[in-house]
Amino acid sequence: MPVMKLGISFPMELVEEIDRMSKGLKKNRSAVIRDAITKMVNDYKKQQAVERAEKIYKEIADDDRRLAEDFLSICAEPIAEYKTGRKVKRK
Repeated sequence: MPVMKLGISFPMELVEEIDRMSKGLKKNRSAVIRDAITKMVNDYKKQQAVERAEKIYKEIADDDRRLAEDFLSICAEPIAEYKTGRKVKRK
């Protein structure tokens, strides 16, 4: 994958924390920062997908609720009863 160098400014305390993490993880500073940003980007994408899914499922739930209400209102109306014609066996 092609690599692009960026000049980024960090507070000194954060750089010191990144350096401590780098030593503990046995990775260089760039790798630690790259991993952190990659995780943030992936988390953001997941969050966006979840929010879209929540919106879709809410719309489906609203439609289902309206359908159920319509169905129940139809069932609550009195229904005309019809006699069925039966053939009687003659002897």
